Amino acid sequence: MDFTKLHTLLAINGMIINKLLRDTAGPFLLRQWKKIDKENILTIENYMLPEILRIQVEAFNRENREKLEKYSKSFRDIFYVIKNKDQVIGYCIYYLKPALSFKGFEKQAILSALAIDMNFRGKGFAERLLKESIEEMKLNGISFITLYVQINNYHAIQLYKKIGFRIITETKNICGYGEICYKMELKLV
Repeated sequence: MDFTKLHTLLAINGMIINKLLRDTAGPFLLRQWKKIDKENILTIENYMLPEILRIQVEAFNRENREKLEKYSKSFRDIFYVIKNKDQVIGYCIYYLKPALSFKGFEKQAILSALAIDMNFRGKGFAERLLKESIEEMKLNGISFITLYVQINNYHAIQLYKKIGFRIITETKNICGYGEICYKMELKLV
């Protein structure tokens, strides 16, 4: 077997293992999740999905209804929605998975998506949503948060850096086929 085929096989197996960890271990790690009361930041309810889908299309130019519905069921406690005057104006979605380190088993959160309604951008809502959700992650023993962001998404990168995330590496095909993005990380412990 040549190196290219071996690399492809390892990459596919890695993706399968990651999906398995996310889909099985993630919901298990959410058991006994402790919540913090957050003004105008709630966890998702089914009636919010149409607005969240609209914001997703606006922010990412694509709709992934299946993924949002799945996350709204499996990761409801860490699918945060921010409102302004009873209107859904943004959301952020995490999922959890175990991570092995020199310290042993740790809980890792992956920020899967963050989006704010176009009419409310630049007003601090994304920063508030991130900061408050991160506080809840700390309370629940999450060791670090990972995210992936397209390298040309300057405003998001600046926000993440302001919160304390640092760029770990560049990677390809995570943010979309052929797309280059940064892997960023925020250590919480």
